[in-house]
Amino acid sequence: MPSGTEALLRAALGPSAARVYLPILARFEERGRSGLVWSPRAALGNLAWLVYWRLWDAVLVQSILTVAGAGALGWLWARADGVPMGVRFGMAVAVAVLWCAVPGLWGVAWLHGGLRQRTVAAVEDADTFKEALEHLERSVFVWRPRGYVLSALAALSVVLLVWGAGQLLRGTAEPDEPASAALLRSTPPPSISPVAMPAPAPAPEQTAASPVVDKLVPVIESPAVEPAAERVLPDPDLSGVRPRVRGFGVNVGLFSVAANAERAKERLSGAGLPVLDDPVESARGPLTRVRVGPFDRREDAEAAAQKVRALGLEARVYAP
Repeated sequence: MPSGTEALLRAALGPSAARVYLPILARFEERGRSGLVWSPRAALGNLAWLVYWRLWDAVLVQSILTVAGAGALGWLWARADGVPMGVRFGMAVAVAVLWCAVPGLWGVAWLHGGLRQRTVAAVEDADTFKEALEHLERSVFVWRPRGYVLSALAALSVVLLVWGAGQLLRGTAEPDEPASAALLRSTPPPSISPVAMPAPAPAPEQTAASPVVDKLVPVIESPAVEPAAERVLPDPDLSGVRPRVRGFGVNVGLFSVAANAERAKERLSGAGLPVLDDPVESARGPLTRVRVGPFDRREDAEAAAQKVRALGLEARVYAP
């Protein structure tokens, strides 16, 4: 590499970065073109590394990949119910590796192109070669504090983007179950016992020991008195109360959205499980309790719970 080009690149990199990247850039200059070189700093620093070196075109490309990757991972973990857990982990690792591999392989080539543009602009604007070197060194010194701050903000924005995408897509699925609803789900429904009505007392019958009156007794007619009206008690309204199902069972969950409850019931029925559902009133409105059962033995309920968990749903065995 010519000494002038080396001096310009060294001034544009700064003393510390020149020791790391200048040998690689010298090979690029010798070949006359950039190439793929693995850079751990670019791979781990990623978007923050690109922002620090002011590679704005590369920042735009990597930002698009970041948004797309965050959306894909959020959908994969929040909406892809039928995808096995192993496949989810594999796809998540593949997206993360690809996200780090793009700047790790192309980062130094992008840096070479950006530094070439800066050095050419510095030489064209300066009257002497020394002024061009001073301009590049001053630019590095002035940008360094702002570069650190903007790099930290870029890294923080990536973390918030991934977290926000997961929360947003998870909210469009089933709502989170509050503590009060979890307590209702863990408590078996109360049993309803029929109300025992007292039987009417039998009329006294004449026994053999009762004396027999042979003589006639005059009957004195009196005004007819109508008997008191019989009180008829209304039947209790038990239409909104469901008796407790006897036997072992599996609590799947409480759903505030009817469509989510129907979706869970279809998946359970498709797996060959007996499904029970009943409404529950709560502070946030009507809920739908979905259960599996009943079973005569706890072993059968435990086996059904394993099938429910394999479908990606919660399962808790309750006793009769």
